[in-house]
Amino acid sequence: MKENYIYPAIFSKGEEGETEIRFVDFPDILTYSETDDIDDVVRTAQDILALTIMDYEAENRELPKPSSDIKGAAYIHIWMPYFRNNIKEIYVKKTVTIPQWLDILAKGKKVNFSAAMVRGIKEELGIENR
Repeated sequence: MKENYIYPAIFSKGEEGETEIRFVDFPDILTYSETDDIDDVVRTAQDILALTIMDYEAENRELPKPSSDIKGAAYIHIWMPYFRNNIKEIYVKKTVTIPQWLDILAKGKKVNFSAAMVRGIKEELGIENR
């Protein structure tokens, strides 16, 4: 299994402001982003491309060779370890040090330290709903 993939995608505007996303090398794949914000469109394209590649891998199907020199295409890069781990939600152990007073207050409120740390890191990275 490769770690990095780059496939061309074609973006086009829908009638109601949505963006249609088609992958040149996966003609059966069509998805939409509800917005025309380029960051959201690319994120949606990355998600659907990663899921498609994982489906191909699970079924031991050979992936198509990425097309090149497609006029008007956006080349979508995905790093599969991120997406594979996102699906599996693998946890790793971390050792952290916090001030004693914070530890006392948190234990008194029965704070789940792992969950609180995950929430805090997601907030720091600007990650929502993952």
